[in-house]
Amino acid sequence: MRPSCTMALLGALLVVAPAGAKTFRYSSGPAPKVDTVLAVAEPILEPIVRVRGPRVPLTNLQLVTTVAYVAFEKALTTVPLDSGGRVLVAPAESHPLNFVVEHAVLRVLAKRGMTVIVRRGILPDDSLLAIAGGPDVPVLEYQLASARVTYLRLRGWLPGRVKIERQALVEGALTLRDPTHSTVRWTGDAVHNLVDAFPRGQLPLVEDARYADLKGEVPTRSAGKALEPIAVIAIIGGLVALFFQNRP
Repeated sequence: MRPSCTMALLGALLVVAPAGAKTFRYSSGPAPKVDTVLAVAEPILEPIVRVRGPRVPLTNLQLVTTVAYVAFEKALTTVPLDSGGRVLVAPAESHPLNFVVEHAVLRVLAKRGMTVIVRRGILPDDSLLAIAGGPDVPVLEYQLASARVTYLRLRGWLPGRVKIERQALVEGALTLRDPTHSTVRWTGDAVHNLVDAFPRGQLPLVEDARYADLKGEVPTRSAGKALEPIAVIAIIGGLVALFFQNRP
């Protein structure tokens, strides 16, 4: 073949080859680094699933709420309100735990199927009728005189088995008034208490710093009280020893 023909053939191949070429992409190797040096926390929930969960005591607020419900439920048993009617509920005075009483009263009235208008502020007598919404809507005012938790004594002696005995007490009153003349139609006392015990080591779980009345001073034992179980054990041990010594 002549040199001119060879050069022409090579030129044709160079022109045609790029049209049929394939494109190859880099698809393997280490992944690029994340553009951050901070760790991102992933929330996780590990529930305890078993037949019986851990036993925890009621908080002081939960205990007072239970006592308040019983107290005001008993007080409302004689209130002259028809089932299915309307009533306005309001506090007679301010108290940090008024919401506990309001919840208890609403639960009792809801069982009667009553429509309740709730007011969170103290009602002025000169505008009672306008606030109540009509002469047929009586006003039920609640008063919370006391709601507190008292630690009575320590129970038990073994380390880790000592319990604190506590009492939750609620004292209050209810007043039903006529909205037209502000006259009192009915009054009722709400008083109840409950005593229980919880492990001393769980004291931080039951108290809430927001409610000072629901915190108490934990009772302590004197030296004489601490020596009482030791003395009892010594006496019983001495009696047992005498019994075996005097056996024939």
